[in-house]
Amino acid sequence: MMEGCMVLDFYYFSYQCPLNDNMIRLLNEYRDKIDINLYDISNNHLLAGEMKMFFPTLIVLDKKKRYYSPLRKSFLEQAANGIYPEEKPFLPTISRNFTKGIIEPLSLDKFDIACECCGDKTSENYKKKIEFLKQYELDNYGFIHKNGKGELVGGVEYLPAKVIPYDIPHDDDIAFLTCVYMTDAAYDYKSAPLMELEKYLAGEYKRILAISDEKGVFPNGDLDFFISNGFQDEGVIFEDENYCRLHLVTKRLKQQV
Repeated sequence: MMEGCMVLDFYYFSYQCPLNDNMIRLLNEYRDKIDINLYDISNNHLLAGEMKMFFPTLIVLDKKKRYYSPLRKSFLEQAANGIYPEEKPFLPTISRNFTKGIIEPLSLDKFDIACECCGDKTSENYKKKIEFLKQYELDNYGFIHKNGKGELVGGVEYLPAKVIPYDIPHDDDIAFLTCVYMTDAAYDYKSAPLMELEKYLAGEYKRILAISDEKGVFPNGDLDFFISNGFQDEGVIFEDENYCRLHLVTKRLKQQV
């Protein structure tokens, strides 16, 4: 440990979020100013449970103060100067106005466009995500939603619950929503791809799970979005009074005849 430096522990679910690559690169630039430790929780369910981690990224400063938002240089500048940054939850205006454009299966060759939802896509980070996903050998990792111009407006991604490191049910017949995007003030672009995914998964899975913030949209949400799509609220799974109140939500899939 570097004497006098703030300690930053960075916990991350591999490259499930492509921004993890950006953040690791940024962290490496500050190793001479901050005592930085990296923990990939992909295959460490015990650590993920111990840290009560339900986001693709968790930052902890000096073993006590938790942060969840994507890491920025301004954050690290403050930490390097011994300052605990302020963090506010992302609470955008959310529309319930359903719309359906072009819905396409999310195969590996579509992640070039899918990763545009993050806003900081690079030629490296989406390739890291593809390499991460290849290990699961799925034909389809979700569905994306395009408008009439072919532009990405929404999407939903999943993985089998048994490979998710978070403290959730891990039965073989459960699918887990890793990411639901994008939020818009005029239209609901997320429900249409979610409906297609539910139909697709019904042949192999009995239930689908997600972690939703009560009011915000990160890691997913808000909670009313899932309730309006037929999910059942299983209760609060984690709460940070300064940032989020996360619920576990579940939906039983209609089996195909």
